[in-house]
Amino acid sequence: MFPLWALAIVLVLLYRWSTSTFDYFEKRKIPYVKPVPFFGQVLSFFVQQKHAVDVASEGYKMFPNTRISGVFTLRTPAYLVHDPVLYKQMAIKDFDHFTDHVTQLSLEDDPLLARSLFFTNGSRWRHHRHGMSPAFTGSKMRNMFVLLSQCVGNAMERLEKITQKKPATMELRDLYSRLGNDVMTSISFGVEVDSLTDRNNIFYLKGKRLAQIDGLPGLKFVMSTIVPWFFRWLHIGLLYKDVNEFYLDETSKNIRYRQTNKITRPDFVQILLQARENELSSDKAEDEALENAGFSTATTHTVVPKDGVKLKWEDIDITAAGASFFFGGIETTTTLLCFTSYELAVNPAIQSRLREEIDEVREGLPDGKTPTYEVLQKMKYLDMVVSETLRRWTPLGLTNRRCTKDYTFTNSDGNVITIERGHTISIPLKSFHLDEKYFPDPLRFDPERFEDPSGINQDAYVPFGTGMRNCIGSRLALMQAKCILFYMLSNYSFEPDTKLTVPIVIDEKSAGLNAKHGFWVNLVPRKV
Repeated sequence: MFPLWALAIVLVLLYRWSTSTFDYFEKRKIPYVKPVPFFGQVLSFFVQQKHAVDVASEGYKMFPNTRISGVFTLRTPAYLVHDPVLYKQMAIKDFDHFTDHVTQLSLEDDPLLARSLFFTNGSRWRHHRHGMSPAFTGSKMRNMFVLLSQCVGNAMERLEKITQKKPATMELRDLYSRLGNDVMTSISFGVEVDSLTDRNNIFYLKGKRLAQIDGLPGLKFVMSTIVPWFFRWLHIGLLYKDVNEFYLDETSKNIRYRQTNKITRPDFVQILLQARENELSSDKAEDEALENAGFSTATTHTVVPKDGVKLKWEDIDITAAGASFFFGGIETTTTLLCFTSYELAVNPAIQSRLREEIDEVREGLPDGKTPTYEVLQKMKYLDMVVSETLRRWTPLGLTNRRCTKDYTFTNSDGNVITIERGHTISIPLKSFHLDEKYFPDPLRFDPERFEDPSGINQDAYVPFGTGMRNCIGSRLALMQAKCILFYMLSNYSFEPDTKLTVPIVIDEKSAGLNAKHGFWVNLVPRKV
């Protein structure tokens, strides 16, 4: 039998070990959230009292007069950036100090995600970012928009048959995730599917597992940022093995079929096949004319590999890129669409004004219903509504970087701070967007904020991040969301259902941003 005195000694030693780093910020005169032994700052996440983003951003409101504060992830000290200007400086001018994301996945355990742009670091990231940048230019998005618009237009016809031109109650996350699945399966993998009527098609089922961020997959995703070493040590993959195998097999077959039959199609597979053959180029004049996809469009930055070696786009690299776009196109865009539709349903005056703009645009279309890429980009009020949704309900409320080279700056109190190599910094995008210093009455949904773009603090408005590692797919996300909203509001009005919780209650268990009780809305057919 283990002696009680020995057990007591072990517990005391564990306690002292777990708290041995807790004087880190005090010694450096940096304000910090008081940590809990063994858990640091993240206890409320483990007991599901708060959403992961709110837990990580807790110090933002506690210390309003500092540029940075300290947090403890378990027993490891990390930093929370409070100043949008400091974040911008770190992300652009001083990018060499913060080149990597925190999560580091294994190529063996996560063959697709570990090759995707978000999760790659170092030289591999530079090669992927440089190679993929031409795929997201304005002209490439315009070419892709033809596929997108056709896919959504066909889905609207099927939705009309399902609703039988009568008011129908629907849970919008399910509806938009199905629309997003069909759009992104077409754009990312070159396959046409119908998830509205063929509800259990293999691409939808696999796509749902690929983009799942609640339950166990969501927990693994969050934990991979808290204890990334643990996943590599135990060889735990974030994606299911069958999902990796399915998309690699389908993409490889699609590539062989295109090459054999000399088929070309304006989608990501075709673009990356051009990159493989060093045939991917851009029309600078045309791209500049189509550069702006809306106020929220992330600025494009040129990233050049430093070693002079060109990336070889193998089938698995093309699949990984497609899976990465697919995830963003479904999860992020679905979240944006759900919260936009929610706000339109509970703010009928805003919805009415947006419908008026859509109806006016439709009058000028040759067939009265099919928008072009250029027409969609010129819709000012639609852009204002989408921009405000991204502010009020930021899909990715927190991002992070790992310090790759010691970084020194001066805090607001004059204290000189050095962030040491290897430490993590978190950037609370949601907190910036809901800070009344930058956005008065921040909890109010008000598209009028964006009537005059010069009145927006563009350091604090960062829905797609900023700098070299901002979201490369912002144009795609905005194009997809605006297209779907255009078609939906051309055909339906949104009205709150009795099952819709107003105000919305956020699901604290989800790794992403989601409504705890769903987005239940009545779709009322319009007589236009």
